This record gives sequence, structure tokens and C-alpha cells, in this order.
Amino acid sequence: MTSIFLPPNALTSEEIVITGDNARHLALVLKIHPGEPITIFDGQGYKYGCAIVSVHKNEVIAKLISKVPYSAESALFITLAQGLPKGDKMDLIVQKATELGVGKVIPLVTERSQVRHTHKTERWRKIALSASQQSGRGRIPEIYEPLGYKEYLNPSFGNVAGEKFNGIILSEEYKTRNLKQVLSGLRETKQINILVGPEGGFAPDEVTAAVEKGFIEASLGPRILRTETAPIAAISIMQYELGDVG
Repeated sequence: MTSIFLPPNALTSEEIVITGDNARHLALVLKIHPGEPITIFDGQGYKYGCAIVSVHKNEVIAKLISKVPYSAESALFITLAQGLPKGDKMDLIVQKATELGVGKVIPLVTERSQVRHTHKTERWRKIALSASQQSGRGRIPEIYEPLGYKEYLNPSFGNVAGEKFNGIILSEEYKTRNLKQVLSGLRETKQINILVGPEGGFAPDEVTAAVEKGFIEASLGPRILRTETAPIAAISIMQYELGDVG
């Protein structure tokens, strides 16, 4: 079934007016017709069952039929801190991380990042929105503006603070413990931050800095994965071991 997100203040009456990109997508891409059902999520934990009343490229009208609590969110809240890769690889990472249920994506400028500046944040947010709609999520993950690595590790940023913090840094040089073994010691955790490097991985001093802040080194196995493959594999494993996949 077709689904979209709208803010709660757009869902306060029986007649729901859909405009902007959502209207154009429904009318011109999906070619939706009057009478067809549509599901609307408010990003606050509710699902609205609606029926299309009228369709125009700049405005679609839907009738509210039902409103019920809804959640397709994992009990495990994952924050992905991803070293900025080259080209459009971050598009794929954001899309697949969203489908797999991450709560936040933080692009990082690291020592080995070949991309130092970007203006793609709004593009990534649109990709996250589209992926949330496609996968039936009730919430859209938060996509941050790119951060410097040291800024991310600074306790004032809020990632590395308190007894409940659980962080994992993927390291292709570290073969002592794989991710599954690390997760076996985190069975009760409900929140994990995972650090993934760009092409070339993390510099040794970056790994050391993260470990000093409480991150645990982990390997994804004997093969070296591309920067766009590693987070997808890691998130899948975390959701299988501690979340809602499997």
C-alpha cells in the first residue's frame, strides 16, 4: 500500500490536504486515483488509514478513515557514524541503513576521508524519507550535518557519556573479536553507536581515540569489506543479534 509521511499538524481534520513533493509523487509518479487507499505516518507513532478523494499534480485530497498507534521500530536504537565516502556511496548507505532500522546517521570527516566538504545533507534526508516510506517505518531516522571526527568523540556532543553508552568501532586490522562476539556481551543494551571508516578505514590514532572514549574494536571477519558494504553488514548483524531481524 502507498504510504507517506506528514507532520501531525496536517492531520487534524477528516479532510487531509497533501501538497508539494508528496502530491506530485502521488499524482505523477504513482498515478494514484480517487478511491485508492493510502497510509499516512506522522513520525510520532501513529498510522492514519485514508482514502484518496481527488488528485491534482499540486494537491491531493484524502479522507481520514482511521488513526491507530503504530511502530515498526526496533527495540535496539542504532546510531551509525559513517566516514564520508567518495561519490554517491553515502546515498546507498543512508537508504539501506534506513531500511534496516537505524535511528540516526552521522556523516564523519575523518583523517582518511577524501571528501572534506559536502552539501548533500538535504539529499540524504530525502533518501531517508523515501526509504522510510518504502519500508513501512513509522519514523524517519535523523540525518546529521557532517561532523569532524574529534567533534563526534567530544563528550559534549552527547555520544560518549554515561554508563549506558555502548560504542563499537569496526577495524579491519583487529581480528581478535568479531562483531558477533562483541554483541554477545551486550545482550541487555538498547542503544548502540557504531563507527565505520571511509575508504581506507580509520587511521591508527583515530582507533586509539575511540577506544579511549569507550568504543570496543570489532572485526567483520577475514575479508575486507567496502565502506558501503560494512555498515549494511554490521547493522544486519546487530539487528539479528539484539534487534528485530530474524
